[in-house]
Parts: sequence; C-alpha cells; structure tokens
Amino acid sequence: MRTPPGLMAGALLFWGWQTGLWFWGLLMAAVIELAHFTRARWELTDADLNRISDLCWLLILGTGLLLYSTVDRLVFIFKFVQWLPLTLFPIILAQAYGNREAMPLSVFAWLLRRAPQSPAARKSFNISFAYFAVCLAGASASTRRVGGFYLGVSLLILLALFSVRPRRIGWPMWIVLAAAVAAAGQASHWQLRRAQDRLESALTGWLADYLRQPTDSGECRTLIGHAGPIQLSGAIALRVHVPPGESPPSLLREAAYDNYKNQTWWATSNEYFSVNTTVSNDTVFRLLPPKKVSTTVQIARYFRNGDGTLALPHGTFEVDDLPALVHTNRMGVAMIDSGPGLVNLTARYGAGASLDAPTNGLDLWVPENERPALEQVADELHLDAMSERQKIRAVSGFFRDHFQYSLRGDQGTGKTPLARFLTETRSGHCEYFATATVLLLREAGVCARYVTGYAVLGSARRGDTYLVRERHAHAWALVFHSDAGTWEQIDNTPSSWEQSEENQPPWWEAASDMFSNLYFEFSKWRWSKTSFAYYADWLMAPLIVYLVWRILSSGRRHQPEGGGRADAAPPVWPGLDSELYLINRRLSEVHLSRQAGEPLALWQERLERAFPASPALRRIFHLHRRLRFDPRGLESHDRALLKREAEAWLAEYEAQSRQGRAPASSRDELTT
Repeated sequence: MRTPPGLMAGALLFWGWQTGLWFWGLLMAAVIELAHFTRARWELTDADLNRISDLCWLLILGTGLLLYSTVDRLVFIFKFVQWLPLTLFPIILAQAYGNREAMPLSVFAWLLRRAPQSPAARKSFNISFAYFAVCLAGASASTRRVGGFYLGVSLLILLALFSVRPRRIGWPMWIVLAAAVAAAGQASHWQLRRAQDRLESALTGWLADYLRQPTDSGECRTLIGHAGPIQLSGAIALRVHVPPGESPPSLLREAAYDNYKNQTWWATSNEYFSVNTTVSNDTVFRLLPPKKVSTTVQIARYFRNGDGTLALPHGTFEVDDLPALVHTNRMGVAMIDSGPGLVNLTARYGAGASLDAPTNGLDLWVPENERPALEQVADELHLDAMSERQKIRAVSGFFRDHFQYSLRGDQGTGKTPLARFLTETRSGHCEYFATATVLLLREAGVCARYVTGYAVLGSARRGDTYLVRERHAHAWALVFHSDAGTWEQIDNTPSSWEQSEENQPPWWEAASDMFSNLYFEFSKWRWSKTSFAYYADWLMAPLIVYLVWRILSSGRRHQPEGGGRADAAPPVWPGLDSELYLINRRLSEVHLSRQAGEPLALWQERLERAFPASPALRRIFHLHRRLRFDPRGLESHDRALLKREAEAWLAEYEAQSRQGRAPASSRDELTT
C-alpha cells in the first residue's frame, strides 16, 4: 500500500468513533495496519480480484436492501454511506495483502471484463487513497453528535498531504501553512453554518405557506382572514379501500380542538395515553368496546419517521395491521410512533360511542371579540326558543340556505374575519364554516368542538379505492347530544365545494397519479410485515459464502524473498513477464527506475545517458515494446533473446556495482 503507515488505521478508527461502529473500526484498523509489518503476500489473479469485487458489490446491495427496508428514506442515505467502509473492506484487503500495487479498472466494471484488451481495461490505479476518502465520507455521514469531527478530519487530511508534499518545502514551513489552511477552513465552516441558519429562518415562513405540515394535535392555525386565493395540492395523502358493495366514511378525522383565539384553534389538554394490543395479536389495538353493528375500511398513508396522527372514521373502536405504538388523548386523537414509513391499517367503526372525552366548560366558551356577531345571528334564528337538536338543525339550514363556498381571501376591515363571514360576505372555505358552526352552537348553549381531517369524495373513487388528496383536507364541527351522551359530526360546508373551480384537478394529475401508484406498490413491498429485503439478504448469503470460498481456495501465498513458484500461472496481459521489469526493480535502489507517469521513451533516454557504454539497452527496450504492444508478440527465439540480453545486462551491472563503477543516485537524472 502506498499510504503512509498509520494513515489508513487512523481513518478507520476515526470512522468507527464518529459512527458508533467502534468495534468494527478497531478490528479493521488492526487488520489493515498489520500489512505494513508482514511481508507475506497472496498471489491474486485478475479472476480472484474480480470475485473479491463482486463480493463487495453483493455486500453493498445487501446492506442497501436491509437499510432501505428498516429505516426512513432520509436516514437510509446517511446509514448507507456510513456502512460503505465496511462493505468495501475486502477489496482494500486484497490490495494490502496481495501482490498487486494497483487494481485493474476492469475489476470494478463488468463491461470492461468483456473487452480485456481495451485501453481502459488495461489501466490500473492504487485504491488506498480512494478508500481513505470513503472512510472520511462515512464518518461525515454520521448523525451522532460527536465532538472533534473537524479536528479529526483536518489531521487525517494533513497527514495524507504531508506524505506527498514537495521536497523543496521544509516540514516546518509546511506545518505552518497547513495550520493556516486548517484555521481558515474552520472559520469558513462557522460562517457557512451561520449562513445556513439564517437561510433556514428566512425560508421557514415561505415553506409553511406552500407546504402542508404534519398535523399538530395541539394547535391548528387556520387561513381565516387570509388575503388572496388559496392554492391547494393534488398530491395523494390517503388511499381508502372499502369492501365490494360498501361505502366509505365521508370524513376521516385527524385532530380536534376546543379553544379558539385569533384565527387559531388549540387543544387545551393534549396528554396522550398508550393503547395496548390485544392478547392474540400485537398489531390489533382495541380503542373502544366492540360494537354490534360496524363497518370496515382500509386506510393507507405514509408517515415521515414512522410517527404522526392517524386519519380514522368517527366511532372507530379497533384498528388492525398496525405495527406501531398507538396513543390517544381526550380529544379523540389517535397517533402512532415507532411505525413503518407506510401504514396500511384496517379500521372498524360504527355509530355511538367515540374516543372523545365528556364535555367541560371550554366546550361552551366563546371569544369576546366574536360574541357580538354570534349574538346577532343567534337572535335572527331565535335559537333560544329551540331544543338542542332543533338548534343544530337550524344552524345547518342557515349555512345551507344563505352561504356559498369560496377559496378567495377576505381583506375587509372593522370586524373580525369570522364576523364579516357571518354578517357580510357569507362566503368562505371549510374553516370558516366549521369555526362559525362551533362558536354559534356554543353561543346557543350546545357543546361543540372543531375537527380537522380529510373528506372522502365520490369523485375520488378509482375502482374500489378512493384517492384522498391534500386538497381534500377539511374541517367540520363535533357536537354533543346530551340526551344520548354521544358526540356527532356536523359538516355545514356547502357540498358545492367539490365542484368549485378552484378545486378542479390540473391536467397533469393523471400522469402524476401513475407514478404515485407505482411508488405505492413498491412501498407496500418495502414496508410489508414480512420484509422481502430481509429474505433477499439471506438468499444472498450462500452466494457470498461461495465467493469467499472461491477467493480463499484459489489464493496463492507469495514470499517476496523466497523465490516464485515454478508452476506459476502466466500473466494475463502480454508483456507483464518482460525482463525489463527486473531491470526496473534493480535500478530503484539508485533512483533510476521508471517514475510514476513517466513515458517509456523518456525513461529509456534517461538510462542511455546514465549508461552510455551499454548499447544492449536499446535492443532490450525494442524487444520489450514488441512483446508488450505488438499484437503478434515475439517469436520464441526473440523472446529468448530478450531474456538473455536482460540477464547479461543485469550481470554486467552487478559486476560494475561491486567495483564501484555503476552510476550512483543522481537528483539530476531523477528529474530529467
């Protein structure tokens, strides 16, 4: 290996420290560093290297499948990069303990193996520093908060650069320059971090306006009073599947709130309680006692990081096929954590009891700034003279007969946006209708709450599945019937909102749905309870074992000073057994060997100047070129001639060396 002693071990130890894989980092560092202290080497053919490379690709594929099936998409990228040093370790071991100082490019490219005589396939390179970079990349992908990252990276990079520093610069000056560069890099790092924080702060508001955030069960900021039209997304949020002949629930509820102030709804008590699984199945959660009459619906939804609120029908008493932890609160909200990225649950629901807690004083509370408009409407409807159920019907009829749906904003002054909606514009979106319904019923003495979720529209049906989109996000009211002791959903938004011009799909939605459905089918495979990726890794295990066996069984140990094997296999490429390489190896002791990247012709000129009384050099180089590059190669007598000429030249050189007449090391010759 051409890396300085200790550099590769340091990179592996740093990688293990940053990623938490310290055991693997320590073990790999010890194994790789041992190569500097042992001279035994394995004679690896190109076929052996190909098998080792294939083993690495299998390890990369298996690791990727396993991580992709067990972690979130964003976490997968970081985890995959973190494990690269481990999956690529066999190939760096092959270079460290093999007889090759460089790896043919064909080892890493299957297509080049089919054209072994191509110039690209003949190229070789040392992968030590490439693997060093992989170790640093794996360490930088760690999400653990471990100090000393910049210091460790700087020291490792400076150590690597120190080994190839120009000889004309002394090491004291080089250390001063390196320290200055590292300090400047640290200052740039701080400034970039500050710029990133400022950019994130500036974009937060913009992103909140255009990207729908996950539902917050404690707070809901409405768009009541929003100026200008509201843009809605056609992205698919839920897939609702019903049995043949059944109808889906019209509303899927996510969250509920009981306190309204300044166009924002709040849940005053948001404490969650864990729900236990049933005794017979750890993916079935009993939320309420079973109901005699019930309906079943299947709901599929993505969850970022495996947690979030569930969208369930009102009156859900049991959920099945839910490999996660489930929690509920007094507002009837069900949420999960530690779940998969895609949940495809089955919900059973029916009329009657729900998860909502009994009423309290907040269910009748009305903000003082909204009270004048509410009192005015309540007097117009004569709600004081009605029973509880009559009040509910009267309020629903009021919105049905005198209001219309619109996504246009309201910029009026003098009154609150909700007051203008009730008494002047009488036009708005679902948040207006739901909020006005809740507060108007409270003003009339009926307990009510504000609910958000999704509407399942008839136009969303595709076969036996309903595609619920982000633009189908909805709000409605929840009212309490004191005579029955149950909560009931009331949706007073005009039904025309489905056919409104603002709610029509864009022309490209069909193509978008096609790709979304393809990804959904893939996600079902990825997040299935019996992960196929897990079994795919086990299916690859026999292949990995077979490759390891082939590598170990075909490897040949090589002792540098013990002589080569008489029956060694001939080299794959023509000319690799040329005796000119023996001359090159012998001249390395006096710094006259061929330099990295030096053309063969320039090296020949340099040797002819160093040995002007040796005309055999020109013949040796000529025969070597024919052997190496002529498609016809050398005839047997010419091949024997090259061997005799080279051996005679080496014998003459050895004799001159003993007599002190051979050229000594020369800096001028080295740089010619």
